[in-house]
Amino acid sequence: MALNSSIIVRSLDINKDWVFGSGLSAYAQNNNAIAQNIGTRLNSVLGNCWVDLAAGIDWFNLLGSKNIIPLNLAISTTILNTTGVISIQQLSFSLTAQRQYTATYKVQTTFSSVSNSFTFTTNP
Repeated sequence: MALNSSIIVRSLDINKDWVFGSGLSAYAQNNNAIAQNIGTRLNSVLGNCWVDLAAGIDWFNLLGSKNIIPLNLAISTTILNTTGVISIQQLSFSLTAQRQYTATYKVQTTFSSVSNSFTFTTNP
């Protein structure tokens, strides 16, 4: 990807639904688009996408395992394979007794850097 290429995606609202009817503000660009794409990819559950059943993270089996290393590796790989991400600068993980998993990360992108955290829980 060229360093001057823009990345543009439709924005998501607080409920993770697409935003419509807001003109250009209905789109996320560059680092905001990359951050949104990371979150969307991390939220993907293995076998949940009918177009690509191999896409997503096997959250339920990996969270149920006593070995957290495969889950950490799945998160790292998913972040690194997101368009626009060049490298992971910082990454930390935590897992609660209620099987709530949080990853906090800082990545280098084609534009600058993005910091964010992501939480996945099996309890609604």
